[in-house]
Amino acid sequence: MSTVEYVNGIFENLWEVDESQVGDVYNDLRSAGAIIPSGEGRSKGALSIACSEMGKMAHGKVVVDRGDIGFPGRDLAEAAPVLRRRLGPVCLLINSSSGKSLMPLLDAQRLAFYLSRVKNARDFRIDLTTSDPGSPLGKLSSKYGNMVVLKGGKGPKLPAEPREFREYGTMEDIFPLSSGLLFHSMAAAMSHEATPDRVLKLARRLSSEISGVVADMVSSDFFDFVLNSLEQRKSCFFAGLGSSREVARMTAVRIGHVKRALGDHIYVSGETETPAPRIGDILIVVSQSGETEIMAGWCRNFKWMGGLIASVVGKPKSTIESLSDISFVVKSDWKRGSPNSFYIKAAYALSPLPVYLVERVEDKGFILPNYIRRWHRTVAA
Repeated sequence: MSTVEYVNGIFENLWEVDESQVGDVYNDLRSAGAIIPSGEGRSKGALSIACSEMGKMAHGKVVVDRGDIGFPGRDLAEAAPVLRRRLGPVCLLINSSSGKSLMPLLDAQRLAFYLSRVKNARDFRIDLTTSDPGSPLGKLSSKYGNMVVLKGGKGPKLPAEPREFREYGTMEDIFPLSSGLLFHSMAAAMSHEATPDRVLKLARRLSSEISGVVADMVSSDFFDFVLNSLEQRKSCFFAGLGSSREVARMTAVRIGHVKRALGDHIYVSGETETPAPRIGDILIVVSQSGETEIMAGWCRNFKWMGGLIASVVGKPKSTIESLSDISFVVKSDWKRGSPNSFYIKAAYALSPLPVYLVERVEDKGFILPNYIRRWHRTVAA
């Protein structure tokens, strides 16, 4: 049993999916020459982490992000024939709990417009993971691809007590994290050239490891150190590169809503509006290797300016760990050319922070606005 109940809810939701739906999407990804990930917010982050691993595999896929410089067109209708000619079959892979997310919907509509006018529509797929199969995106994926229906969060509209967040999570934690685990397991199955039935088996195996990581995290000195810093009136910075940046950003969004209610600020390092830290501010770093030179430079500067550093790393005794005031190691059995489970484990490991932060501040008499208490029910991810 996980220390945070909603993590078990994530896994239970995943085990309820239709295995044939998982197989259909998995087979589309296996046959695709190019994958275009699309989503918004934390759902896009979870998808991007897995797609990055698909692209880095020894026999990986070409992943073309809609926002990349050099994307061959103003929209999917223009880019589709170019990508097909260069790379082969194209899969637009969408992650949207509501099935109504604006940018993915525009992407899907433009690609569907193109497909309605060509004869080789089977060379293109619109695949979707969603909680609402009857949504606009659900209807488009039913016509032009395949869909996995994955439940979102459950629970009352407004928890009576802050500790109920432990069961349901905040801001619809269920869907982004469960879809992230599903997509990572698809990447792992592809790297082994496995049949579709292996996807959920790999997910079950990884879920057991994740439960242990989450339990270790919430009982760690690292967790107490970060919570103690977050409940104080100070700014919090998050940092990472590549997939680590997606993990950092997903966590920053969730922590940020609570901190802003306290009158504080959250920043992601490297963005144009990120200011210099003040004495006592905290930097939360995510780095699989613990040796990324740019990240180590940020840590040195942050420390020189009087800030505190807490790092989540994949290797002990690394440079970034040595620069940190406290560190938490997330182990993974990664081998070069295969998907790295560090990133999805780190996303889960950091997910309890806003849950416990809500408890901390309300235990001290600060009552959060009702709209924040309702965030765990939103499907805007």
